[in-house]
Order: sequence, then structure tokens, then C-alpha cells
Amino acid sequence: MPTYEALPRFTTDLDRLTPAQRRRFRQAVNAFVDDLLTGRGRFRTGRRAR
Repeated sequence: MPTYEALPRFTTDLDRLTPAQRRRFRQAVNAFVDDLLTGRGRFRTGRRAR
């Protein structure tokens, strides 16, 4: 059972990404999940919004 709901806006934006952008997005998601699973109290500098 999914723990999230992909909204239409997200799906549309994701579909518009180039293959390279999609790879970078997936890498960022994987790193984010890794940070959550390892219990880091803070996000890595490269993961912060600017």
C-alpha cells in the first residue's frame, strides 16, 4: 500500500523531465531516503533548497 499520493501536477512535471533530469531526480530521492533511514539529524548541504 503506497504511503503517498502523486498529485497530477507532480506527475505532469515528472513526465516533462529529460532522461538526464529524471536520473538526477531519482538520485536525489534515493539520497534523501538514505538520510532518513540512517537517522541523520540534518540534511546534507547538497540537499538543501536555496
